[in-house]
Amino acid sequence: MLRHSRIITLFCIATLFLYACNSVPDHRRYIPKDAALVAGVDLKSLGKTIAWNMITGSKLFKEMEKRVPQKNGSDIMSGLDKAGIDALNTFYVYLKTDKRFNGGIKVTALVPLSNSGDWENYVKKGFPASEIKQHNGIKTTSLGKDMYVGWNNNLLIIVNSAGGYGDASEGPQPTGPAVDMAVELDAAFGVTKDNSIIGDKNFTKLENSGHDLTLWINYEQIMSQYMNENEAPKMAGVSLSPTVWKGTAFACGFDFKKGKITGDMAYYSSGEMSSVYKELGATNASQDMIDRLPSTGLDMMIAMHLSPKGIKGLLEKTEMLGLANAGLSSIDGMDIDKLLDAFTGDMAFTMNGLSVEQAKGSAREYGMPEKKANAAVCYVMKINKKENFQKIIDIALQTGALKPTANGYVIPMSTTDSVFIMMNGEYAALSNKYNEAKAILDGTNKSKKLPAAVASQVSGHPFALYLDIQQAISKVDMGGTISGGDSIMYLESKKLLTDLYLSGGEFKDDAMATHLEVNFTNKDESSIIALLDFGMKISDAQEKAKQQMMQQMMQDTLAPQPN
Repeated sequence: MLRHSRIITLFCIATLFLYACNSVPDHRRYIPKDAALVAGVDLKSLGKTIAWNMITGSKLFKEMEKRVPQKNGSDIMSGLDKAGIDALNTFYVYLKTDKRFNGGIKVTALVPLSNSGDWENYVKKGFPASEIKQHNGIKTTSLGKDMYVGWNNNLLIIVNSAGGYGDASEGPQPTGPAVDMAVELDAAFGVTKDNSIIGDKNFTKLENSGHDLTLWINYEQIMSQYMNENEAPKMAGVSLSPTVWKGTAFACGFDFKKGKITGDMAYYSSGEMSSVYKELGATNASQDMIDRLPSTGLDMMIAMHLSPKGIKGLLEKTEMLGLANAGLSSIDGMDIDKLLDAFTGDMAFTMNGLSVEQAKGSAREYGMPEKKANAAVCYVMKINKKENFQKIIDIALQTGALKPTANGYVIPMSTTDSVFIMMNGEYAALSNKYNEAKAILDGTNKSKKLPAAVASQVSGHPFALYLDIQQAISKVDMGGTISGGDSIMYLESKKLLTDLYLSGGEFKDDAMATHLEVNFTNKDESSIIALLDFGMKISDAQEKAKQQMMQQMMQDTLAPQPN
């Protein structure tokens, strides 16, 4: 018994010790729950991939130094690593709508401090004209004309200045605006637990997921603001109940991995709408439909199952079902039920063989050659009730939008281009290439399997998007339309990424979940380093273009003038 008591005592002492070592308050609590947008950057996680001196030593960083609107911009930028900022923590920026501020948006940043004294020394050195004041337990000052800052021992809060405030670097400013901004900082530091975002379990779940970068969009706040600003009259008399968007939010988490960026996104619905989104995310896109899609020279593919029952439920919940039926009442025998019953909800879009070439025998004004784009574009949908679908076709024929042909229908687009529509009772296929539409209906593409990596991403989800960036740009000729720095930027952009996947749409844990993957050509290096390298090359290209322009101007100036 005594031995157990000693163990318990030792455990309690260790717990208290660890708590004391980590007693810096969680600065998430300073984010108000009515923030419209919150972005977080976990520098501790990113620090495993990229060191601070790698950033500060880069050409891109040197260019940023030049753009700092201070005479000592180099000291301001390079001194950040000694400014007492806790680089092994998460930084947050949140936005609130506020018409008193520039652009109608109040921007606030939360920067954790490891040493407030070092931060104060950094301010005094980098912004010597700034006057530091003590106010309600925090120190405040302005940094240039755009930022007002306050800090305590553990946290620095930065707020964008309201319209009309002066620049402290130009000398002492009137006390009125400074007091007003000090009041704003008081509010920023004084967020109570009841008004803090930490009470939102979904936000907490996002921040505890360990992503490098997070983004939180508070749709409830955005919609409430929108409707409160008398925007409802612009919605054709439709009045939405606040229960439709109560608790709605979009949560995104992104990670910079070796050779790719991954993202996990969740759209949280309101309790009122959960049954609708559950229906919309219940069924995967038809695999048979996906197998019929053309895969040769594939540039882009989108496949989805858009539940007709879910669409009707959405119209009902937003009280737009009556309006939709009223709009269809002018069409004999047509209503929302008949329209939606025409389809299963399975549909897909593909683009293959994209090319952009110079049009033969043509040139635009100023000698710029005219470019002609060409691609096989297909759209396919799965038919549910053939008689209902035929009713839609008949309506299109009556209006003249469709023209009947021996093998289906055609939509004339120009003297040389048309869209072909073909049906076989199970599918309807639309394409600007007759043979492509026919191949979808005949199922001849089934023998041409998608690459395994692509198939694993686009199959088994209510929604999927695949973009082969290298395939799409391989035959895009921009020669003659861009030059100089723009040409270099275009060429560097072409070498950066290989492809992109976006898949999901499943409804789980009260949210519609989606996964993103952006793959880089360099598979051996962290994606964030690849992005920094890309930024450096773009910066070099811009500088080179600038120098070439200056040289050309000098040559034109010094060139002999005709008598």
